[in-house]
Amino acid sequence: MDFTFQFLPAALVWISALVSIVVLALIALRVDWQKNRSKGVLTLWFVSIFFLAVGWMIRADIGDEYNIHLLGIMLFALMFGWRLGVLGMAIVCMLVCLWGNMFWANLPLAILINALFGVSFSYLIFLLIEYMLPHNLYIYLYLSAFFGSAIAYSLTGTVSVFFLWWLDVQTWSTLMNEYLPFLYLMSFSESFLTCGLLTMFVVYKPEWVFSFRDERYLRGK
Repeated sequence: MDFTFQFLPAALVWISALVSIVVLALIALRVDWQKNRSKGVLTLWFVSIFFLAVGWMIRADIGDEYNIHLLGIMLFALMFGWRLGVLGMAIVCMLVCLWGNMFWANLPLAILINALFGVSFSYLIFLLIEYMLPHNLYIYLYLSAFFGSAIAYSLTGTVSVFFLWWLDVQTWSTLMNEYLPFLYLMSFSESFLTCGLLTMFVVYKPEWVFSFRDERYLRGK
């Protein structure tokens, strides 16, 4: 969701901005930028950020206050890992603001919801599936990428709805009737996009996917 109007109290804007800056800075310090650059990961990362930001421009407006679109949070989590996934999604939010599709005062909250929460929850789903179930290609694609993507997308959107309700921007009944049904329908589009792209990548370019290893999912199966 992009918030196209100013609705956050000034204190919440500053608090969310401070938290976002501190957390993103700490994550950036933990990234091995030299190693990723030498392996060509950063080039793929920047290209993916640009195309995902363009994808965010394909959106459905719900009223004059907010809109709905695909997020790509599970895609970024599985392709680049948690650290680069969070940082990449934060840059996507910044680009969307720069292109005029999100109000700048809402950028810190968008980063907290979409990048920090969305990507972190997506990666947590992946880790739980890896821990609890056998390491199998179909489990990776259909549970982690497909169903995991739908769950992460739905929960991230629900968090956005909670903030709109908590800040008394919209009534809960309005959000339930006019936003949440479309959100949950869009989760399947998110799933097909994520699973489709990852299927192509693991077949033709497995080195592009951080979370995928041939020896883990294919050899000896």
